[in-house]
Amino acid sequence: MKVLLATDGSAASREADWFLERLPFPEPTQLIIANVALVPALAQMRREFPQSVNEMLDQYHARAESLLVEEAARFEGINGTVETYPLAGHPADELVRFGEESHCDLIVLGARGMTPTQRFLLGSVSLKVAKHAPCSVLVTRPHQSGRLADQPLKIVICHDGSEASRQAVETMARFHWGEQVEITVLSVVTVIMHPGMAIYQKTGALWENEKRQAKEALAWAVDHLRETTSHVNSEHRETESIDDEILSVIEELGADLVVLGHRGLSRIDRFFLGSTSENVLRHAPCSVWIVREKPEA
Repeated sequence: MKVLLATDGSAASREADWFLERLPFPEPTQLIIANVALVPALAQMRREFPQSVNEMLDQYHARAESLLVEEAARFEGINGTVETYPLAGHPADELVRFGEESHCDLIVLGARGMTPTQRFLLGSVSLKVAKHAPCSVLVTRPHQSGRLADQPLKIVICHDGSEASRQAVETMARFHWGEQVEITVLSVVTVIMHPGMAIYQKTGALWENEKRQAKEALAWAVDHLRETTSHVNSEHRETESIDDEILSVIEELGADLVVLGHRGLSRIDRFFLGSTSENVLRHAPCSVWIVREKPEA
């Protein structure tokens, strides 16, 4: 698995480090650590102020190199290889470009902000990478109540029976979780909440068929995940708002991570991330993993 980790030395970046260290990868991992220096405007001023600009650019590059050396040392015990790359440009654009050119399977970056308002604003880098990356994206957030390294990760996997959500389940099932995790597979079915319409909907054959398919999909997901850990259970919810129910379950369980599959491989499909994925990404108080199957090379 080829993983691109974005680092800038911030607290959010350290959280991404912490989360990545806890993932029990199923095979040797090719970890690429990148720091993106936002310096193009300085470079354009070099002709007018050559000495000052050169000194500032040297400071940026020296800081980036020092940070990358520190990060590489942190992961030197990883099962796999570690490479470092100093990049320059707009962070989101560079991470998406580099991830695509390097054929990465996953981009990992930290999101700033713990309050609901900060989570909604999310940050242009995290949201843009999540929207435009050609591969899966993990946006990490610290858990509000804090946590210890020896506590199992609490993961919610959203599953609606679609090919995208099956891909999310299969991705999580490839990890060697063992006793290190508590996984809840969540299925949410939309219900019309107007009393008269709700009765009509729930007595129809289509409703019964939808519930049956949802429960069959849950059973498949649980069986599949139990090949890697015994700590798997399922939740079936019926609600008017899928997004709100996912966020509610995350809060109830104190989840560390929510996993969603994303439909669409084209650049246009990637831009339209999907309302549920984007709402969860903006509002979830935990880390969010958007699983996106890579397009054929």
